[in-house]
Amino acid sequence: MTKKYEDCHSAIEDFLIKELGDLGKKIHTGRSRNDQVLVAMRLYARDHLQDIQALNLKIAQAFLDKASKHSTDIMPGYTHMQRAMPSTWGLWFGAFAESFIDNAELLENTQSWMNVNPLGTAAGYGVNLPMRRDLSTKKLEFKRKQLNSLYVQNSRGKFELELLGSLKQPMLDVRKFSWDISLFVTQEFNLLSLDSKYSTGSSIMPNKSNPDVIEVMRANYSILAGHYSELENLISLPSGYHRDLQLTKRSLIHSLHAVSGSLSLLPDLIKSIKINKARSLDFVDDDMKMTDQAYDLVQSGMPFRDAYMMVKDNLNVDTKAPPKSAKRFSSGSPMNLELHVLSSRLKKLSKR
Repeated sequence: MTKKYEDCHSAIEDFLIKELGDLGKKIHTGRSRNDQVLVAMRLYARDHLQDIQALNLKIAQAFLDKASKHSTDIMPGYTHMQRAMPSTWGLWFGAFAESFIDNAELLENTQSWMNVNPLGTAAGYGVNLPMRRDLSTKKLEFKRKQLNSLYVQNSRGKFELELLGSLKQPMLDVRKFSWDISLFVTQEFNLLSLDSKYSTGSSIMPNKSNPDVIEVMRANYSILAGHYSELENLISLPSGYHRDLQLTKRSLIHSLHAVSGSLSLLPDLIKSIKINKARSLDFVDDDMKMTDQAYDLVQSGMPFRDAYMMVKDNLNVDTKAPPKSAKRFSSGSPMNLELHVLSSRLKKLSKR
């Protein structure tokens, strides 16, 4: 852009005048840079939200496929980072599948909430012209027009903040998933392994293979959290437009790129995960089966607290092997995943 242009809007107007003559001089009729910038940012955010929502659906499908493949493969379940109860890898994969389905629904709702047209409100106080705002709303495929002209300016930063809040959800899942993976691939756990392309070597230690990709993905949540805080503090302003709001663009654009970059890695990474089944079985000791023993006694009619104390005190508990029917287990538990419910939700979301 040459020095004769104040900004991109001046350059666009000059280009239109050269191309269209006097018609190009009408570009700012009933419009200000303020509402034009808002339209550009809403359209930009809408397109990126669609892409990120599609990534969440793709990630959910990858997790669901893994959950189905390993639905009965045993793994140790943890609470407080200590072994708790027998679980399955199907449950672990399925937990992330359901979470990313929820993320996709949230992003869909956020996209709908933001899909409103600010064009025609000018600098925040409208214009003394009978603008056909409904026409621009239809042409730009917005859901409705954003009505109050002052609220249009007051919503600057507010809409971006809500978008970043929605983006936090999949990135929180990425962080939790990355934490799990970084633990499970260690020599101490040795429950999982990844494709070598997701690891790097050490600069001085020939024996090292570090899950650097996982660690960077885990760190990327901090970018989003930082920009969210930046926006939240930035929009502490009186009504109307203020130049401070120029900084909202960096927060939004940088966040969208960080999220897209992280999520795009996940589908293939998930597919590459290999389970150490023997090691997983070794981790499930008799103590971890005590809760199931208590429930076996409950099935025979004993009150739970009595059963709990009997098992805890090792009072000659004699339990039979539980039947393999999934009906015996609570809905959504390791032996009754009901993955078809998640699959149905995912298909409905994908068709919208």
